[in-house]
Amino acid sequence: MKAPQPIAIVSLGAATPEDISIRAYGKLQKADEIYCLGEAAHRILAALPEGSALAQRCQILEIPMSSDRTEAISYYEQLATRLMEQQGRGLACSVVTIGDAGTYATVQYLADRLRQAGAKIEIVPGIPYYIAAAAAFGEGLVRQDESLLVLSKVFSSSQLREELSKGVTVVVMKLSRCADIVREVIAEDNYDFIYAEHLGNPDLELLTSDRDTFLSRQPIPYFSLIIIRPSRSISK
Repeated sequence: MKAPQPIAIVSLGAATPEDISIRAYGKLQKADEIYCLGEAAHRILAALPEGSALAQRCQILEIPMSSDRTEAISYYEQLATRLMEQQGRGLACSVVTIGDAGTYATVQYLADRLRQAGAKIEIVPGIPYYIAAAAAFGEGLVRQDESLLVLSKVFSSSQLREELSKGVTVVVMKLSRCADIVREVIAEDNYDFIYAEHLGNPDLELLTSDRDTFLSRQPIPYFSLIIIRPSRSISK
């Protein structure tokens, strides 16, 4: 029997197959079992070199998406049990997620369960979506003494304005949960922004800094984010 292999949690990065790391691709090539968390992860995997062969070893898992994580946690507990059983048989298993596994990724619940059970795991990082959005627009996020704040939700327009007044670049992930608040700030204040939804999906992707385009988006989808910052001079 093979020696137990670490269970790999593999980040695919921000939905562009060409941006996957060599380390992540190597883990997938060596995996006996691959679990894709959602159709988006499977689409990226299938587009990789030798993707059809990888896809044949892949099971697509649809994790319940809700602010109440009870159902998702129960699902991950069952998956953790299955992975540890396969690990005990010497199989190399990879769990694949879009974006970065350490940045607002539900797969962290799985990693917690595996660690608590004493299983050996390896987390392979990927490019977060907000990094990819800025790069796709040909811009950097921060420079020199500027600060970056990443939020999963904004609770009030005053909260957002307070951070921006300090010269902080603010990223709001999961934008659909606070879209009206962010719209208010964008409509009334003169801030530069980059808005992205379904980044990397050629059929659905939108990437814009046009105020009217953003303000007219209804509804804002779950897979969306916005980067907001005070106007920056070229020399800064």
